[in-house]
Amino acid sequence: MVTFIFYEGIITPPSEIGAIRDLMLYGEIFCNKEYEYLLEAEPHNKDIYYRWLKTTHLYDYITDIVTPEEQVTGLRISETKTADPYVKLERITFNNLQNILTIFF
Repeated sequence: MVTFIFYEGIITPPSEIGAIRDLMLYGEIFCNKEYEYLLEAEPHNKDIYYRWLKTTHLYDYITDIVTPEEQVTGLRISETKTADPYVKLERITFNNLQNILTIFF
């Protein structure tokens, strides 16, 4: 199983919710591997992000919210430097979605 870990701010504007959902949907439909999508957030932000995931329906794909202290292994997608391995992106939008898909899948 391949684990993708979105780090906090990358799932909020200016990233586009539809583009994030399409990214995860592409992995589910067109790839022959099993993917797990997680959100990594600081402990004091978990409740805020839980409500955000429910409101935007990203919780349909993101299965859990973890903290950095849990040291979950996977590819992190972040706006800032985080634990390795990671990919630094300013945002996920429909304008850069094709480039992101070629990197990940």
